[in-house]
Amino acid sequence: MQNAFLSPIPTILTMLTQLQTQLTRLAPHQREFLIGLSGGVDSVVLLHLFSQLRPLLGLKLRAIHIHHGISPNADQWRQFCQDYCAQLAVPFLSERVKVSGKNLEAEARQARYQAIGKHIFAQEMFVTAHHQDDQAETLLLALKRGSGVKGLSAMQGVSFWQNFTILRPFLNTSKTAILAYAKAQQLAWVRDESNNDNHYDRNFLRNQVLPLLNNRWHFTQMVARTAQHCAEQQALLEELLSEELHRRCHRNCFDIQGFANFSRPKQRQLIRLWLAKLNQQMPSQERLDQILHQMVEANLDKHPQFPFGNGVLRRYQSRLYFTPPFADSADTASFTATLSAGEEALTLPDGIGTILRQKGEICGKFPHKTDRLLLPKALESQTVTIKLTHSGKTARYGQAQREEMKKIYQQHGIPPWLRTRTPLLFIGEIFLGLLSAME
Repeated sequence: MQNAFLSPIPTILTMLTQLQTQLTRLAPHQREFLIGLSGGVDSVVLLHLFSQLRPLLGLKLRAIHIHHGISPNADQWRQFCQDYCAQLAVPFLSERVKVSGKNLEAEARQARYQAIGKHIFAQEMFVTAHHQDDQAETLLLALKRGSGVKGLSAMQGVSFWQNFTILRPFLNTSKTAILAYAKAQQLAWVRDESNNDNHYDRNFLRNQVLPLLNNRWHFTQMVARTAQHCAEQQALLEELLSEELHRRCHRNCFDIQGFANFSRPKQRQLIRLWLAKLNQQMPSQERLDQILHQMVEANLDKHPQFPFGNGVLRRYQSRLYFTPPFADSADTASFTATLSAGEEALTLPDGIGTILRQKGEICGKFPHKTDRLLLPKALESQTVTIKLTHSGKTARYGQAQREEMKKIYQQHGIPPWLRTRTPLLFIGEIFLGLLSAME
């Protein structure tokens, strides 16, 4: 294969120079990359360019192909990608995902990134071939949804998804330039037949709308500029609100005390920034206003909840929490177990955590916290009963008066949705204490 770096064709030199410039600007110290390879022309060119820069910059490359199983040609595409990586001497890996549902595009994207998260190394940066035309489509789709400044920022050169970094070095590169490079290098690529289906919004824009706009104006270039302006405005908003956000954000909750004193736009922006920190998709303004009305403006004695994304927004006192959906409380409310005086371990249902007993100490290990309870010397040899819920008045060890369990929960700051998920320790009918998973 001809070395593209030495090729006399100007477009090839330009493409390599642009990629090297983007790497210097966006990831100056990065040398390990995991390249997303679908087999389409964009990702084929991306991997080819990286392979040309590999000896020059001392890069370490791997490529990953996500097999969605949607197209009847999906197995052939995987084989093509494997063969192409072998030709370029780039380590190849593939992951098959299952996608079904109404929003196929969104589900496929979510499944893709989950699969990548399983394979990417801590020192790697994930690279996609999103280009200038993709950026224009993304911005137009954001306009269609009525998105704000963040949505209109479209895609950024560097972004983050949960535990890894995403690099998009082609955002200033046109599809025309990518095709010119591929043809000049005589590269082969696969063609996804679904790209011709204008039932999908992105395909409709790509096949019917953008060609008309680009024939009249340099539309995709102008859109890229607009997206950059919006990104700068979003960065300024985040900078101006960073101190307030930091004061209100905790690991799994958001403090809304005094929130009513803020203007509606400031309230919306702070909630958006909190949800972004949780890696949640941005809600529409209508849905965001529903959150503010139902969750923030509710009376303090109310405990509203709002299904959102892959979890549930909940309120307790003056804080919002984002939690998993949790199993039906009936599944955990009936749980009872015992721990004898010897060293024992107990696994709680529905992933709540584990309990360990060692001599006079009982330790609860939860997903984000460990809590301990020391037994009085007189009780170290006694069998302890573990429950996950209790109601009504109960006798407390060392106290003459019985006390309402609701009050005990309130004293420990246990919100209602955790009152069938918090281990309660009893000896007989006498309440000793609880192990809290609250941070």
